[in-house]
Amino acid sequence: MTESIQHIMNEIRAKALEIHSELVQERNKNQVLQAQILEKEERLQAAKQLENERLAVIDQLKLDLEVAKNQVVEVSVPQIGRNEEQIDELVKEIEYCIGQLKK
Repeated sequence: MTESIQHIMNEIRAKALEIHSELVQERNKNQVLQAQILEKEERLQAAKQLENERLAVIDQLKLDLEVAKNQVVEVSVPQIGRNEEQIDELVKEIEYCIGQLKK
């Protein structure tokens, strides 16, 4: 009977060691998964921060656009006849310069 008790105790010891080994493996897996979760949470926070910054920029641009729409811009249109006169004067001056260079 002592021999059978010893055999049973050895089996129990072997199963306990096997269970302990599995427990260690599961703890290691758990640590890896916890590290991955932490990394994902950090990346999520960074993405949320970036999103908030971009939303703030968008809001500012919208505000600037509204301000620009509300401002009155006066543009003076040059007189066409005057431009033609200036062009004619420039053409005459260029022709004079070419004539001088040919001499």
